[in-house]
Amino acid sequence: MKKLFLLIAAATLGLSAATSAQAGEKFRLCTGNAKLNYYAAGQHLKRHAKDVEVIESKGSLDNLDKVTAGECDGAFVQSDALLVYSQRNAKAISVLQRAGVLYQEQANLLCNRKAYTSARMVDLNSNFTVAIGPDGSGANTTWAAFVAADKARYGKVRTSDLTGTLALSAVADGSEVQCALVITALNAPFLKNEAPKYAGGIVLVATDDRDMTKNAKDNRGNPVYTYGEIPSGTYKGIQPSGMFGSKSVDTIQLDAVFVANRDWISAHTSDFEKIVDGFANAKPDIEKLVQPK
Repeated sequence: MKKLFLLIAAATLGLSAATSAQAGEKFRLCTGNAKLNYYAAGQHLKRHAKDVEVIESKGSLDNLDKVTAGECDGAFVQSDALLVYSQRNAKAISVLQRAGVLYQEQANLLCNRKAYTSARMVDLNSNFTVAIGPDGSGANTTWAAFVAADKARYGKVRTSDLTGTLALSAVADGSEVQCALVITALNAPFLKNEAPKYAGGIVLVATDDRDMTKNAKDNRGNPVYTYGEIPSGTYKGIQPSGMFGSKSVDTIQLDAVFVANRDWISAHTSDFEKIVDGFANAKPDIEKLVQPK
């Protein structure tokens, strides 16, 4: 009888421990640099969905690697990162399920005022070097999508892995790097606060390559890019001058999207419903991240 009691007690404790472990399991969310919007958006999701662990990462491609490998359960990524990733690993992309859109981001091209006199990105050629950041970064990923969509035009342009203020400084000098690509949402602090310091040497150039919506398609055949504009007066000093202040600048736009691992969803359906509900509740706070301060 005593032996039977001990066996029952052990089984009960084991069940209790397993239940406790399951109850304490977090949804591991890969985001990005802790100083940028994806990480901040993750904190908003955590506040509304509770059982979320926000993980800092190197960017969209790093996030996709981690989600497909099961190291993260979900992530915030650029929509064009899904395009680039599917070309590198078509099988792995099937593990991912889109769960929502955070907001839209723009492809901002900053060029040296003297070295690049064109008003549009489509006039880049082999004489120019564009800073796109390190492999896996947002700008690097978008540039890879541009090259995949139009290799004849963008494949011949030289690139640099400079990023941030180092890229701005190099573009303002113009001797080695003539342009820098920055992928960020409208009213980004980097373009509002940092870029104007170099306004004497740099200017925003339109990125509205009309072939992109035709050639860059996701696995469902939908365009990855849409077109929008940076309104006049958004970024002091770095937008082209007009008769009455600065001009608006036409841009390519892409979605920042929420993706999750299908296997995790299948194993935690009710938990994921709470995550998705939390994401919906967090959306107003997330959208405020890209609104004028």
